[in-house]
Amino acid sequence: MTDEHPENTGPDRWTDEAKDAFVRAAEALSSALRTHTVAVAAAGSDADVATIDAAKEALANALESYDEAQYDYSGTFPPFAIIEEDVDAEDGHDHVHDGTPLGDQEVTGVTVLQRMDYRITDPQAVIAAGVVAQKAGADEIEGPVTDLGEALYALAHSRGIGGWSQLAETSGVVPVAQVTLAVANEGLLPTDPDEWPEDSLSVEEGELIFQEGATWVE
Repeated sequence: MTDEHPENTGPDRWTDEAKDAFVRAAEALSSALRTHTVAVAAAGSDADVATIDAAKEALANALESYDEAQYDYSGTFPPFAIIEEDVDAEDGHDHVHDGTPLGDQEVTGVTVLQRMDYRITDPQAVIAAGVVAQKAGADEIEGPVTDLGEALYALAHSRGIGGWSQLAETSGVVPVAQVTLAVANEGLLPTDPDEWPEDSLSVEEGELIFQEGATWVE
């Protein structure tokens, strides 16, 4: 979600009621943060972990409420939007692993698989941005850019490593969801792409050692 192109464009945006709700959410967040700080600072043994966890849950709920209140009022999210890390799938952000410390596993290869879903709200704006990226980019970005796929390629490659995860910085592109899987895998791809199997995005064998998911918009 980018501040320049809010997804929430409903009639309730910028109302006094929404502003008041946002201010109340901010006050609740400030209170929850103070409570969490006191709980952690006062802890001195494992017996205090339950108190810390309760304060953490209250803080996570306050953060989510703050996110939603700012979104309802302005159509934008704060910089730390959706950072809770509860396993409950309803939270919109979760991570799981098998419970075994990675250092105790005999792992010599890891394959990281990612899926990033984006909503295209303005295809022509994306293509226009791709044209600019192609002209300003390195020689390996071939042109001309005439369709959405070529535009996304040019945008991703113009931003270097990790460019595909930065598409949300483009007007007309809104991040929806992302999931990342880390799999212990001994069958790594050869260094020569010509030797890769047809389905290079699949892992036939391997143990899932970590999974993380996040959502940004409904």
